[in-house]
Amino acid sequence: MRQPTLLNFCLFVAFVGISGCGSQTINAMSSQRLSPAESLTNATISQQTNLTKQATPAVSAQPPAAVKKVKVFFPKNPQSGQDFTYVEPVLRTTSSASVAQFAIEQLIAGPTSQEKARGLSDPIEFKGTSNCGKDFTLSITNGTARLKFCKSVISEGTGDDARQKSSINTTLKQFPTINSVIILDRNGKCLSDQSGENTCLKKAEKLTTESPLLIDGLGSVKINMTVAQASSVAGTQIVPSRKNPNRVCDYYKPANGPEGVTFMVTQGRIATVEIETNKITTAHGIKVDDTESTIKSAYPGQIQVSRLLNSEKGKAWVVQPSSFADKDFRLVFVSPNGKTVSRMIAGKVPEVNYAEGCLDVRPG
Repeated sequence: MRQPTLLNFCLFVAFVGISGCGSQTINAMSSQRLSPAESLTNATISQQTNLTKQATPAVSAQPPAAVKKVKVFFPKNPQSGQDFTYVEPVLRTTSSASVAQFAIEQLIAGPTSQEKARGLSDPIEFKGTSNCGKDFTLSITNGTARLKFCKSVISEGTGDDARQKSSINTTLKQFPTINSVIILDRNGKCLSDQSGENTCLKKAEKLTTESPLLIDGLGSVKINMTVAQASSVAGTQIVPSRKNPNRVCDYYKPANGPEGVTFMVTQGRIATVEIETNKITTAHGIKVDDTESTIKSAYPGQIQVSRLLNSEKGKAWVVQPSSFADKDFRLVFVSPNGKTVSRMIAGKVPEVNYAEGCLDVRPG
């Protein structure tokens, strides 16, 4: 007597989608006969379903874009107050294929509040409106990145100029497709180029032993250039010879040689260049180890002889400028034994005459 009740209950459970009655529910459902019309309808639906499955193309899931880690280099206090080129990296992540573009965007955005608390600072700030609809344009051709700002970049002097260029150069040169960087202002001129000569647009002549020593510099590196400007034309970074250089006066060198080259930098600008190798010559062919007679023969009528400080035998042969344009420069050949040259110095007055180099420089 309980079997019909159980069957009805199981039919109800099966109807609402619960399979709690196991095989009894299945047997109860299979015992129901379908009419010919119902059988034909179900067969048609089954065929349509199979056709739909066959006609629907398989959609392959697109793999997510790879997330890349990108370094962004910011100035950090107090180090960048002494060495204007000092920067430290922070990591940013992006799935963009334009990683260099992203890196400059992040550099402009500046450090986070936590990073600022650690001493990192904004190297780039703008004023005025854009003349290209955005903050900057960036192109990379044959290993050279050309960055042009579309707004006026704020700078309060040599220190800001150097920090901006160091941040940009270091950030962009992390990428293997970039070997050199040209930075332009909104007018297409070299950013912060006080010389007005647009030196960043001139072909970089890497410093080598073939670079001649001139009265106003070494090869393409000229006296009065900032460290950043010198690096851009030298084809190599001009870097401090020691950690935490003094901002008033300190010594720098080419990062990748040639050896025996030292730049004295005062207030962020090159004041002298000193040569202590006989592999580099002046434009007139004079080199370390040459004699007084050779020097006087190469520079007839231009040599002034003076005694070295605290030396009985030492001499300095000083080349006087031959043109008004060079009136503030001197070329000096130093000889502790008074016979042969031990080092050559080109630079501006008064620094080129300092016997003790930076020790003679007084804060201005």
